[in-house]
Amino acid sequence: MNRTKASKTDSIVFALAMTLFLTFVAVGAENPAAGQETSADLLLKIMDLHSQLVTNEVFVAQAKMLGAYLEAAQPLEEAKKVKIYTTVLHIITKIKESPAQISAPSAEKEEKGENKAFAGEEKGKSVFVPGAALLEIFKAESIENIPKLPVIRTYWERDLSYSGGFLVPDRFSEIGRNRTPYVARFSFYYEAKEPGDYGFTLLIDEYSKCRLTVGGVDVVKITTEQSSQGVCNLIKGFHRFELWFISQVKTSYQPPGVDVLDKRGTFFEAKVLTPNALDAVPLTKDMMLLKADQKRAAGVGQAEKAKGKSIPYIDY
Repeated sequence: MNRTKASKTDSIVFALAMTLFLTFVAVGAENPAAGQETSADLLLKIMDLHSQLVTNEVFVAQAKMLGAYLEAAQPLEEAKKVKIYTTVLHIITKIKESPAQISAPSAEKEEKGENKAFAGEEKGKSVFVPGAALLEIFKAESIENIPKLPVIRTYWERDLSYSGGFLVPDRFSEIGRNRTPYVARFSFYYEAKEPGDYGFTLLIDEYSKCRLTVGGVDVVKITTEQSSQGVCNLIKGFHRFELWFISQVKTSYQPPGVDVLDKRGTFFEAKVLTPNALDAVPLTKDMMLLKADQKRAAGVGQAEKAKGKSIPYIDY
């Protein structure tokens, strides 16, 4: 990029940053006007534009900041959230109209394997990559009382089912000894390929609890039974899912004074029945999607960069 082009891009970036800052500070509490789009509708539009801008250098420079503002808006009341989402959508729309783009990689770099695109970013059509969910494990007894940071944060690169001991066997001691409760949260995106009613079934062992949310709304909740089903209507597109699993670390004491993980007694499985399908099928890893930039960021010296501080998870 030449100096003139870089200067122009920097000016755009600064202007966008100031716009977002002033909007965030000045957000009022007024009620949304009649007929105004909801925050959920606006977020879907933002995500759609996001997938089209993976090669736009202005957007790339602003993506983390935009994501941080969207994340900060999530706990706010609807009117404030709509105002922030509307501003972000307006800015992303303007970015789309900007001529600034990342230069295509040269043939030489392609041959050397540099600038290799993630599978979900091919041809700039999508930023979603299949094959994993984000797994966070908290030392807590209930979903309503989890700490701000998890004890363990990693990727769940398998189907959304499990039978065995602790979910991350080699790290059970970080949670505690026998009967220490924990809460596990699996976060991922699911693509509804057609609109309609989707049925979700959860199966668990008798000592656990489980909850599935779609877009922050409970769809299935198990507290005393071992199976339950919920139904929700999904529009075509990507939806944020969270599976909450509550259980206990189970260990046995072995001489000379060592706790050994019990490899039995922990079980869960999640199934989905799509519109017009004959029967429910397990939620496999290929159905779980993460954003390509999230997977890339997590794999590059994350712990070293954090220097002992919390590692943010930006969802936008």
